[in-house]
Amino acid sequence: MKNFQINENHTKKMQIRFSMGGVKIHCSRIDEFTQWVDRIIMKKMMLVTCLCWMSSSAFALDLMQAYQRAQNSDPTWRAQQLQYQADQLNLGLAQGNLLPTVTLSGNITRKSQEISQLNNVSISPEFLSSSSSTSRQITLTARQPLFRWDAWQALKQVKTSLSLSEVTLRLQQQQHILNVSEAYFNVLRQQSLTAAYLQEEKALLEQLNMMNAKLREGLVAKSEVSEANAQYQNARANRIGTHVQLVLAQEQLAQLIGPYHESLAVLRDDFQFQKPVPESLEAWSQLAQTQNLAIQQARLQRQYAEDARRVEQAARYPQVEAVGSYGYAKQSPESFMSPDGQFDQVGIEMNWNVFSGGRVNKNVQKAAVLVKKSEAELDAAIRKAHTDVKQAYLQVETDQAKLQARQAAMNSADLVARASKAQYQEGLKTMVDVLLAQRNAFSAKQDYLNAQYDYLKHVLQLKAAVGQLTEQDVQEMNAWLIQKAI
Repeated sequence: MKNFQINENHTKKMQIRFSMGGVKIHCSRIDEFTQWVDRIIMKKMMLVTCLCWMSSSAFALDLMQAYQRAQNSDPTWRAQQLQYQADQLNLGLAQGNLLPTVTLSGNITRKSQEISQLNNVSISPEFLSSSSSTSRQITLTARQPLFRWDAWQALKQVKTSLSLSEVTLRLQQQQHILNVSEAYFNVLRQQSLTAAYLQEEKALLEQLNMMNAKLREGLVAKSEVSEANAQYQNARANRIGTHVQLVLAQEQLAQLIGPYHESLAVLRDDFQFQKPVPESLEAWSQLAQTQNLAIQQARLQRQYAEDARRVEQAARYPQVEAVGSYGYAKQSPESFMSPDGQFDQVGIEMNWNVFSGGRVNKNVQKAAVLVKKSEAELDAAIRKAHTDVKQAYLQVETDQAKLQARQAAMNSADLVARASKAQYQEGLKTMVDVLLAQRNAFSAKQDYLNAQYDYLKHVLQLKAAVGQLTEQDVQEMNAWLIQKAI
């Protein structure tokens, strides 16, 4: 800026001459100058804002995309899937105990023996001799269980465990959806709160600077400046704390979906409360009794414990198998006593553990105790599901009133803050009144933001409480988002 000149006749008559970038500008009034500067700044801010919005919207990551990434990136979810695959292999292992087994065995044996007497007649050492022989044998043996009560009961137990594994995976998938969704919305919550605290901090800083200027002119009391500084420092501390929470929320989301550099899609401005269907607590409780995955898991755990008890009881029964073998034996040197040639045998073999030191009875008693334990756990799961459904439903039911009340309070507080600021300019309000009104306005805005994300969390928890949280719910919530910058 060159040749900047101001000829002042207070504020109404002012001559401003300056050159910028080779362009000479002449303004006769200070307000014309400020309006020109404001237009330039506003145009630049609009340009930067548009570029930022276009950049963020082009690469914004929505909830559905985050969930899809989590399916491929979350190591915990991957481990749970692999565990399910491993559990499926147990069926083949249990079935193998009832199928025939075929073994192939063979051996080579060399035998040496010294001969020191013959027909009970001692002979001199020079007549001592030795003999050696080598025998070779190969045998193919087949066994077919005829009566294996323990194996049949173990097979039933494995089938129960497969159903249990499937329900457990569904429960883990539901929890995975809940974790990803809550982590995603938690980032949005902290982003919104950080932006709100930053806005409050900037407004209070401008207010503080204005008050300091008036203090130097003796127009305001020092106590008012101290109050403004206290409000500013408090807003600054809140902004710093919320920013830390934002970083932690982003880290938690990255733990599930992997590192990401895109911005996140945010809630629509026209976000409206939508009460889940059905609309009665009784209907949700009935759904929980029939579809709650934790209850289904507990029921299968009880069935698994009962199967385990029958497996232990089966140890009291004998095991009967059909055995057949075929083989070939050869001995060298050959003799008339050597069993050279082929051989085969077929028979029935029975094994019965008549006495094992009381271990079987103790195992049966232990299994019976575990059955009672599983029954208690089932009762606990039913009670917990009832409580969770009732709690989530009542929270969702009150969210509508809370959202409406928080929004009305936010709008009212904003009007009061604006009115207080205008009345302060007219000398009708003190700066303390203005600061109090501003604090109430920002607090009301933060309460409304929290109410929005509390509602989303409660809807997810309600669906999960009845075992109905699926990818379809993720898609429905994804429709509440819009790709724009915060």
